[in-house]
Amino acid sequence: SASIHTFHSMEYANVGSCLGTLDLTGTHGLTDSILSQVICSGSFPRIQRLSLKNSRKLTGKAVANLVKLRDLRAVDVGGCFNIHPNDVIEMVQQHPGTNKGTLNEIYAGGLGWTDVALETLLSFTSKHLRGLGIGFSTYLSGPGLVLMLAKAAETLDRLSIPFCTGVDDAVVSALGKALPKLAVLDIRGCNKVSSLTGIMDGRIIAGNGGAEVANHLFVLARYSGISNNSLEETSRLYRNEVGECIFDCVLDGGGTGGGVRR
Repeated sequence: SASIHTFHSMEYANVGSCLGTLDLTGTHGLTDSILSQVICSGSFPRIQRLSLKNSRKLTGKAVANLVKLRDLRAVDVGGCFNIHPNDVIEMVQQHPGTNKGTLNEIYAGGLGWTDVALETLLSFTSKHLRGLGIGFSTYLSGPGLVLMLAKAAETLDRLSIPFCTGVDDAVVSALGKALPKLAVLDIRGCNKVSSLTGIMDGRIIAGNGGAEVANHLFVLARYSGISNNSLEETSRLYRNEVGECIFDCVLDGGGTGGGVRR
């Protein structure tokens, strides 16, 4: 836990003048007022990557203040259940980094995304979006997900869609074709996905069609429907010229840091 005194101490010590990454994941004492009065007040001008994940006292008022962090490139508000997708959309739309194409990673799982909300977000981020997290969204449809994400095909290389009930084998296969640059995929809890063969086939189709395809795919798939036998079968099929598997898939609790951009 942290109080406003903690953040004021950081402010007085001039820590913010050289801090580029700030991880406040699960900070119980973090409130809207601390974020607006300290972190977004000008004392932390160089922050590029900010995680507020699971800081559950935060509301849309806190998100609105993020426009003051002009160098922000990546933000994570996943699990902040008092924040609505529209709060994220409005902040991203108004942030100066959106017009410049520098605010390019948005992680906001667990907020209740819908097809309409995702379409709105991508309407002004699709040309530069590199990372997206919209997991735990029961109202997202599989076809809508593929249709919207295809707009970010030129740039999107990290996608987190865990526990999205609309994601199945057909959707994952379509994503493989639609997002050839994808390097990291989180489909944990998507129990309708039983194989990675479809997504690998899709990537090959995309490559044969002239698209630039990422050399390697890292997948988190714990609690999905993928079995060890299924994984072994797919790994035998997809190998590079020297016989190495061209994807990694984690079915247990490990690997959660493997796809983190640093």
